Amino acid sequence: MLDKFKNLNWPVQLCLMLCLGALLWAGVWYFFTSETRAETAKISDEVAQLQQQNENARLATSHINEFRALFATKTAEYDELKVLLPEQREITNVLQGLQDTANSSKLIVMRFSPRDDTQQGDIMAKPVEVEVDSNFANLKNFFEQMAKLPRIVSITDFKLNQLDKQTANKTLHAQFLLSAYYAAPTDLNAKPGAKPGAPGAPGAKPAAPGTAAPAAAPAAAPAKPA
Repeated sequence: MLDKFKNLNWPVQLCLMLCLGALLWAGVWYFFTSETRAETAKISDEVAQLQQQNENARLATSHINEFRALFATKTAEYDELKVLLPEQREITNVLQGLQDTANSSKLIVMRFSPRDDTQQGDIMAKPVEVEVDSNFANLKNFFEQMAKLPRIVSITDFKLNQLDKQTANKTLHAQFLLSAYYAAPTDLNAKPGAKPGAPGAPGAKPAAPGTAAPAAAPAAAPAKPA
């Protein structure tokens, strides 16, 4: 057989040798690298899984940043609304401030009688029956100051009578119900939404109430008596 191979033309010999070498190389590559190829495929799968996990983590991180920004915005909104709706323990100071405003407007306070608290949805109201003697200009000034207060107050059940005996500062007698609003005690323990990835701290600030608050502006001032 070796003689037959020697008798072949050299191009044929070259082709046969190349084919034999290719078969030997294929056998060596298949049998001796099978474990390496399996391990390489396993590593490739693990790399693909890790890349997918990294992508998911990147998306989650971007969402966490968005939630943190939203949390900061809502906290700032709550801080602004808290000025309008004080807590229950602050309502005494608010009432004292209203009485001081009446005195600074030169109203003669005849009656300032708080009633029992009432609840309107998530908001508590502290109504106060007020009777004052004043003139039109001072009463108008008092209403203007009520409208500019940072707290939410309302004036209802307004009655106005002209005095029989009048002086420069006493020409009319006014009666009205002055209501100061504050956050319900149950809402003060609520949390506006814990920061993603971290537990909420005790005493966290609550979210701003969704219920619309009563209008801050008081009722329109009465017409000047003739």
